[in-house]
Amino acid sequence: MIDRDRNHPSVIMWSVGNEEWGVEWDEKGRRIVSELRDVCHRLDPTRPMTVATSGGPMPIIPADVAGYNYIMQNPVEKYRAEYPARCAYGSEETSGCGTRGVYFDDRENGRMASLNRIPDSRDSCLNRIERGWRFYADRPWLAGLFYWTGFDYRGEPNPLEYPATGSEFGLLDYCGFPKDEAWYLKSWWTDEPVLHVFPHWNLEGHEGETIDLWVYSNMDEVELIVNGKNLGRKTMPRNGHLSWPAVYRPGSVEARGYRNGRRVMTRKVETTGQAVRAIPDYAYSKDDIQIINVSLVDSKGRTVPTACNPVTITYGNHGATPGQDCGIRLLGAGNGDPAFRGIERPAPGSNPASFTIPAFNGHAQFIIHNPHSCPVSITLSDTTSTDD
Repeated sequence: MIDRDRNHPSVIMWSVGNEEWGVEWDEKGRRIVSELRDVCHRLDPTRPMTVATSGGPMPIIPADVAGYNYIMQNPVEKYRAEYPARCAYGSEETSGCGTRGVYFDDRENGRMASLNRIPDSRDSCLNRIERGWRFYADRPWLAGLFYWTGFDYRGEPNPLEYPATGSEFGLLDYCGFPKDEAWYLKSWWTDEPVLHVFPHWNLEGHEGETIDLWVYSNMDEVELIVNGKNLGRKTMPRNGHLSWPAVYRPGSVEARGYRNGRRVMTRKVETTGQAVRAIPDYAYSKDDIQIINVSLVDSKGRTVPTACNPVTITYGNHGATPGQDCGIRLLGAGNGDPAFRGIERPAPGSNPASFTIPAFNGHAQFIIHNPHSCPVSITLSDTTSTDD
């Protein structure tokens, strides 16, 4: 691998191991990494090498760059005192994410609320994603961090079990639809103005309960109005978040963002009606491949955050000119549900003219091979279709 990719400009260092629990506390771990370091240097003397530890000290002693997997498992400040010249970074840090759009645990069905909204039993921390970023942002001698993970992925559903089929710690679900935590990082990793309020306000069955409303934002101050009642204006801490308790009743939540004392942004979350239409968005269209993201909306055009209606894509020669063979093939479909166990693509060797998959919390996705950019139809069950 090093031989093959050592001239690739995106490679910044070589990793020789990750969480080698059996040798992290053993002299053997130090010896193995030392030998692998020499191999890396011999094959590519231009780049450093690294290894990541889940807490044991031995593998990172000979490494050019030490990788710390989780600040709750590694005594980073102690290592700083013992090895002041060490180069180090956060090779893994928890995102704290859960299932997209789920705010109350449903673990028996393979879905969980974000861990960020639950105090960590080890230190009572709320917003674990913030704990990690603040730690590294406050220490310029550390080279930043990687979050576990960017995307959800199949397998390793820890801490859940079947019927969960995949990990839920991605900042994006497996279709690439963002979870709330994506806006936390967008707030502090970009200069783009961000004002994100959650949870959604379709919390049927929780009427009369007190709900913690959170805001991720890079505004100086945020003001919150719930069902017409002003809950006050608060200063946003740097690299932080804000929260207000509110009793849930259907209606609306409005967040107002201020900079230099002037209101510059407003975001509103409303209790929606039932989904009546599927709106396609061509998120990618290149090299004959199209990724179509579908949002389910109500009669006012608002995304319905709890909608799980079946969505059908119809292709074949739909909309083609006479005699034209569109050659469309469905490569796959998804909805981002980590407990979904249905069919996600046609059977091998078949090419049906349509395919149906249930949406999950307002969204679905189709990936098609469409060499002639022919139109397709996206249909929401029992409603009208959207042709494109």
